[in-house]
Amino acid sequence: MPVTLKGTRVDRLLLLSGVSLIAVAWLLIQSFMASGPAVAAVYHGKTLLATYPLPLPGQPAIHFDAHGELGISEIVIDQDGARIAASPCTTQQCVLSGAHRHAGDMIACVPNRILVAIQGSAEARFDAIAE
Repeated sequence: MPVTLKGTRVDRLLLLSGVSLIAVAWLLIQSFMASGPAVAAVYHGKTLLATYPLPLPGQPAIHFDAHGELGISEIVIDQDGARIAASPCTTQQCVLSGAHRHAGDMIACVPNRILVAIQGSAEARFDAIAE
């Protein structure tokens, strides 16, 4: 027996406006997060330790030591992006992930509770998309 949804015209209008509001809010949040210069934000747990702009070609690299649960994670921010160069964790997955420079990218050293998040505008990931 198929289930049919019942509703009045007002119910459908409320549903449509709710979905539209969610879509507009999502677009506004995405445009806000991608606005401004690209920066690397360094966190220990939920605490923001530092925010550095991604250097342009020719600018010097930035070295930052983030003190975490296990010790010090060395973070390097250069023209290639942000990366964790050294960390006291055993698996070293954060070090092996390399440099990240696109908005929304994250590097996490979970055992040391260090997070590097790239925020703001950055180079596009794709030069073309085709079906």
